[in-house]
Amino acid sequence: MAGKRKFGCQAIVALFERGSFPFLSLQLAGAVIVTATLNFVLGPLHQTKYIASLLGGIMVGPSLMASIDIKAFQDMLAESGGTAILEIVSAIALTFFSFLVGVKTDMDMILKAKKQTYVIAFATFIIPLGFNVSISFVMMKTIPMDEDLRDSLIYIGLALSCTSFYDTACAVNDLNLLNAEIGRLALAISIITGMCTWIFTSSLGLLGEVVTLKPHLAIGSWMSKAFIVLVVVYAIRPLLSWMNNVTAEGTTLKEGYVAFIFIIVLISAFYSDVIGQHAVYAPIVIGLVVPVGTPIGSAVQKKLESFVTFVLLPSVYIVGAYHVQFSTVKMKNFVVVELMIFLAFAARQTVVMLASLYDRMPIEDSISPGLILSCSGIYNLIFLDQLYERKFLNQQTYTIKLLTNALITTVATPIVKHLYDPSRQYAGYTRQTIQNSNVKGELRILACVYNQENVPRILNFFEATNPTRDNPVCVYVLHLVELIGRAASLLIQHKQQKKKQFTRTRNRNTSEKIINAFHHFEEQNQGFTIGQTFTAISPYEGMHNDVCQIAMEKKINLVIMPFGEVNKCPTWAVNQSVLHKAPCSVGILFDHLNSSKSVMDVSISDHNVSMIFIGGPDDREALAYSMKIAEKRGLNLTVIRITHAKLRSGNKKNKKG
Repeated sequence: MAGKRKFGCQAIVALFERGSFPFLSLQLAGAVIVTATLNFVLGPLHQTKYIASLLGGIMVGPSLMASIDIKAFQDMLAESGGTAILEIVSAIALTFFSFLVGVKTDMDMILKAKKQTYVIAFATFIIPLGFNVSISFVMMKTIPMDEDLRDSLIYIGLALSCTSFYDTACAVNDLNLLNAEIGRLALAISIITGMCTWIFTSSLGLLGEVVTLKPHLAIGSWMSKAFIVLVVVYAIRPLLSWMNNVTAEGTTLKEGYVAFIFIIVLISAFYSDVIGQHAVYAPIVIGLVVPVGTPIGSAVQKKLESFVTFVLLPSVYIVGAYHVQFSTVKMKNFVVVELMIFLAFAARQTVVMLASLYDRMPIEDSISPGLILSCSGIYNLIFLDQLYERKFLNQQTYTIKLLTNALITTVATPIVKHLYDPSRQYAGYTRQTIQNSNVKGELRILACVYNQENVPRILNFFEATNPTRDNPVCVYVLHLVELIGRAASLLIQHKQQKKKQFTRTRNRNTSEKIINAFHHFEEQNQGFTIGQTFTAISPYEGMHNDVCQIAMEKKINLVIMPFGEVNKCPTWAVNQSVLHKAPCSVGILFDHLNSSKSVMDVSISDHNVSMIFIGGPDDREALAYSMKIAEKRGLNLTVIRITHAKLRSGNKKNKKG
């Protein structure tokens, strides 16, 4: 019996040996649950998802877990100690996440930016950079501080001068301002300042290599970085374009193509790490050459985004939170760092505000862009983590800087939401209605289209109208497209002489077909003119902003929205938002017949149209439109008025009195 093996249950604490998978699973699951809970709680308070994710990482990290006075838990935390596996998962998450960021980033925004935007962007980067560096040197010479903080202060100033386009895009998206004027301005500024930041930090890195490395090693380092750029531009980009061209419209990218792209991303991350760069360098460069909004971008986002964002990415926040230690913070150092951050924040806010006022922006609106640009995100966390790993920041400086940036974001987002509401611009606007339109004037209609199936229904509705030479109908067309595969929303104004203006969008053929259908209808029906055609690419939550903005700018009398089917809840929500916020009359078009069949059959000489009138402003608008179409030859209009019996008896009594 002594030679026989003894079997027994392993102690729970023993499962959590150093760097074990069970502890990794526990931390990831805890971070996901805590982050989801905080998003649910903080969302109504207008907080960004980054704040919830950062707090989730801190709560499941050693900063708070170590304070839990439970012996078994303390033993598990001590035994698991290292973060080797967690850092590997974090590196994989950052690799694919950065590739996704590159895919969503539209570099054409830099070329399309207005002159005033360039002025604001360059002022936002250059002036605070010079100010922060100068202040850091002044503080190092005049204020007593620890030696390690003195060495870190210049890097704190540089970090406060840098911005990330994706962090700004996430903040704007969480505030539902992607297609608002302030949101578009902040994104345009951030992508220019982000490019300046990348050029500046890369130049510092190259300069550091010149100083620290031998000439042949420095040249080899530069050539290795240039090599990956050349491979991406002249090999990978043509391959991705070929994949995009062979994928038919309306179909998804083949699984083999998607797998091949992921393999390329992993190999490029390995190469970046080998040449001494961060693993995200090559993947983000590959993502930038993917045409924005194409089948590749859509397929990559659908395959990766949910898993990477909700499962793998919490490991990045946990690793970042491992460096957060509240006990290391000293009050005198805390005051110095906070003073530096406050001065840098005030400098940026002042520069952006003055530049916005120079661009004739209202004072209240000029405050918001600076606050949005001051919001932190995951790339701010990555940048600080890199400074900590390279010993440019110590632990207490890292802790103060990270938490203060999070506090600024926490305070800034509710202020932006309070100061700027896109619907407020319609408050002083005279509401355009069909009743108020001139009897012998032009009737302007904005036809909104979600897909090609909506087009015949809207055209059938137009066939029943009665445009004349004295009372024409001008139709504006807006194709509403869900934002997929890109970080920033887009409003495209189509022009026949510039068809290449929207060749990069995923729905280019669909938009062309919709526009051509309306132009063909214009040619076949006298009295109709197509004013302008647009394509709005934005999230469903903010689509109504594009509709309302165009309606106000073009002085639309009537907006037509296709009925949102039950199985398409997002479109139903868009229709509800347009009904509540549009600065004109809104009609929801419901067609229960076969939409391919014309409602005005030319073989029939007379057509009967009925209109049910109950009362109220909506019914009066419907009656006004009915009176316009009643003048059409061969059309008989019947108005049925429905009233309540008590109201009728009350009216009779009033008349007798």
